[in-house]
Amino acid sequence: MKKLMSVAAFAAMTMFAGAASAQAYVGGTVGFSNFSVDCPGGTSCDTQDTALKIYGGFTVAPHVAIELAYINFGSTTSRTNVGSLNWYTVDTSALIVNGAYRWDFSPKWAGVARLGLASVSSDLSGIAGSDSDSAINLYAGIGIEYAVAKNVKIVGAIDLTSFEVGGSDGSLNSVSGGVQFSF
Repeated sequence: MKKLMSVAAFAAMTMFAGAASAQAYVGGTVGFSNFSVDCPGGTSCDTQDTALKIYGGFTVAPHVAIELAYINFGSTTSRTNVGSLNWYTVDTSALIVNGAYRWDFSPKWAGVARLGLASVSSDLSGIAGSDSDSAINLYAGIGIEYAVAKNVKIVGAIDLTSFEVGGSDGSLNSVSGGVQFSF
């Protein structure tokens, strides 16, 4: 038992020592999302909504970071021609773990490329009933950052993944802008 505790303590100290030299950051963006999906059964289809993203990460090498993000992509709705009756609505969100590579264009401007996995949750509700689905999907993103102060950046991002629910699937993307704080 003492050996196990010693190994655990050593592992924790090693992890915290590495994290102490890393720069941590958090951020949030707001923008719009787009669902690339067919809308069967409906006469009109609303495939755009508001996207909200919160994220955090830490730098593990000069240009490489590990990030954890949550994106609420909003919903897509298919409507019938009978008043405002919804044929179905799909609400989608994702929890994302990704690597990020940053390259500096100038002292204030940087680009970001992201690649990782997204646990995408989709909830369908409609005339025929409801359904929920979660899937692990590929995630990719690109972004741009502008440093307005030493620890504050204005950011823009494009985030891409896909979703599945009710026997159909589609791609998701969001375009958003916001602020990132480093500490």
